[in-house]
Amino acid sequence: MRNEKIRHEFWHRPFDRRAINHALRKGRTKLQDAATHRIQASVGEASNPREGRQTPFTGNVLFYAQHAVAACCRKCIEYWHAIDAQRPLTEEEVQYLAKLVMLYVDERMPDLPADPQKVPPLTDPRGRSSR
Repeated sequence: MRNEKIRHEFWHRPFDRRAINHALRKGRTKLQDAATHRIQASVGEASNPREGRQTPFTGNVLFYAQHAVAACCRKCIEYWHAIDAQRPLTEEEVQYLAKLVMLYVDERMPDLPADPQKVPPLTDPRGRSSR
C-alpha cells in the first residue's frame, strides 16, 4: 500500500502547521477517540453524497492518515481492505480502520504526547486568529 503513488505521498508529505497543532491540542489519547469518530462519521455509512471527496487532504493528521492507509472513502476501503462499500461498516471494521489510522500517527508523530498540550492559535498575515 505504501508504494502506491497517492498512499506514498501521504506517508512522506510534511504535515501542515494546522494539522500538527490539532494533534498537539488533542494529544495521543483523545486523538485515538477522534480517529474512531472520524472513521464512523466520514466513511461508516454505505452511501455518502460526498463519496470520494469526504476526506480533506490537509488540516488534520487524521486526514493524512486516512489517505495513507486507504481509509479515506468507501471505494479505497473496498479496494484495499476488501470491505464491501454497499453496506455500513461494522463496529469491528471501524475499530480496524481507526487502529490503522493510529498506527500511521504513531509512526509519523512518535513524540506526540499522550495528554493535550496548550498551543496558541495560528494567525494569518492580517492578524486574524485561525485554528
